[in-house]
Amino acid sequence: MNVILDLDEVHAVLARVTGRVIDDAGLSEAGCEAIRRWRLDHDHGTQALDDFVVGFNEALGNHIDDSTSRRLRLRGGIVVSLKDTVKR
Repeated sequence: MNVILDLDEVHAVLARVTGRVIDDAGLSEAGCEAIRRWRLDHDHGTQALDDFVVGFNEALGNHIDDSTSRRLRLRGGIVVSLKDTVKR
């Protein structure tokens, strides 16, 4: 499976996750302010957000690859996992 989020989608995820952490994690005011500064540094139009999007998509793709099991049915009813046949 191939999933790639665009810049606006990653920014929405970033805003939603950081908002939940600020609201629900019980952090100190200094911790919340640090997250707010980090989020501001990763706002639209920044190089930091562009870099974050690349890393986010790479990490998401790796997670999907690691958690997906694909199988091949061979002649004779033998089922082989692709993870066993493909060397990384």
